[in-house]
Amino acid sequence: MSDIDVIRETINYEELLREGETNHVLKGEHLIRDSQYPDIKDVLGADVKATITSKEVLGDKIMVEGKVEYIVFYVSKEEPVEDSPYNKVHAVIFNDKFANYIELNNDEHNIVCNVECDIEHIEADLLNERKVGISGILILRWGIYKNGEFEYVKDIDGTEDIQVQREEEPINKLKGEKDLDLMGKSRLKASIDKSEIDEVLKCDMNLHKKEIKVVDGKVYIGCYCRIMLLYKGKNNRELESLVDDVYLSKEEEIPGISGDMLTDMDLKVYDQQYSVNLDDVGENRVVEIEFIVKGKVKIYSKERVEILKDAYSPTMNIDLESGKTEFALIHDMANSEVTAKETLELKNREDRVEEVIFVTGRPMIKEKVVEDERVRLEGVVKTYVLYKLASEEMDYGILVDNVPFSTVVDVKGLRKNMKVVAKASLENIDASIEGNAISIRANVNISLKAYYRVNKDYIKEVIKGNNEVKEKQASIIIYIVADGDTLWKLAKRYNTTVSELERLNEIEDVNNIKAGDRLIIPGRATF
Repeated sequence: MSDIDVIRETINYEELLREGETNHVLKGEHLIRDSQYPDIKDVLGADVKATITSKEVLGDKIMVEGKVEYIVFYVSKEEPVEDSPYNKVHAVIFNDKFANYIELNNDEHNIVCNVECDIEHIEADLLNERKVGISGILILRWGIYKNGEFEYVKDIDGTEDIQVQREEEPINKLKGEKDLDLMGKSRLKASIDKSEIDEVLKCDMNLHKKEIKVVDGKVYIGCYCRIMLLYKGKNNRELESLVDDVYLSKEEEIPGISGDMLTDMDLKVYDQQYSVNLDDVGENRVVEIEFIVKGKVKIYSKERVEILKDAYSPTMNIDLESGKTEFALIHDMANSEVTAKETLELKNREDRVEEVIFVTGRPMIKEKVVEDERVRLEGVVKTYVLYKLASEEMDYGILVDNVPFSTVVDVKGLRKNMKVVAKASLENIDASIEGNAISIRANVNISLKAYYRVNKDYIKEVIKGNNEVKEKQASIIIYIVADGDTLWKLAKRYNTTVSELERLNEIEDVNNIKAGDRLIIPGRATF
């Protein structure tokens, strides 16, 4: 159209289509091939770490692949060669892979799938003196998202007498996203009161105290990584642990962002490597650790934009092509913290705990109920405790159990028909001895992201009509206002303008007309 300029704008949005869980059975037999490990007398227990390595859309499915690392603790058959007690507990690592599929619905195209994995259950059994059977349940927790967009007419320009009516609409715009890579290093040293390091059995890392701060054009990311290292000492082979807390931070430039925007961040530890080195006196007491934290940060605006609602010209013909769309908006994001507490009894009530050596936990949300103004959550912290027994021999035990938690997170304006993504992460976990039981206290961070759907009519095209000039039907019209009339509707119907009606009828407020009022509507006569 030569004399009408159409100003368009595009809204990009993120929508949660659905979420769910897929169970994957872990089962296998694993042989101890390395001759440095003695024969098995009894299996104490197993710990496991699962990591997703890839996900790919294949037709109507999403293939998810990952790796599993099992650490099996067992008591050996070996006999002591000295009179003093020594540890007969060994740990052997087995690696495995897994693959599973998430089925897509027919209408799910151009989607993004977020997948996390948790271990619901793990068990290790003695098959023979060199073989262990491992079975368990791995849970894939997934959410399928649609990154959509629609284009609308924001304004019309080009001729002096084009009349436009706009309305404000709330929207979220994805203002920026960034892939993150943070490098971490730690130097752990075994003090003189601990045994010299013979073998590292396990290195557990947990990201906590995550923070994100947005200023104009920049985003600051920070977190702590709590490192817990379990090792077997030389000589008596006692089990010991070392702990460190490393701070990581990074600054990224993202043009167009500001401090009042919504933020979403996901971080995970990848590619950890460690080496045992000599200290100043030539003993193996130093562990150098390097690791990479990877993730993604997304920044969303929460703003109101003007959308063209209607338009006309008093002098020429234009046609508006309307459209309907349905899209999702982010209602709000919220964070909360809940404490999980429980006293765990030992399997053998005759045992006495001398020392807690190592404790880790993985929080899992088991139930989510969305209500008006709040979300109810129930979950567990899957807790793994390695402890030393008070006995003449150097004996150890493993305790694996669930520590429950429940909480209510208030979200202003939330409605029960909204979709809510809830995630739990571990802030810290402590274990203390209470008689012949172990008391667990864990702080769990809860993050929520609530979506709602809107149906919207919008103008998607403006088309110039025929070249006939609109003519006034009368010199002047005296009009009696009916129910539902507005100045805009009357001005459009009688080929005039709202400002002209205001001027002739001395109206100060366009909304202040009511049924029965008399209005002068200009025609061919000049006022």
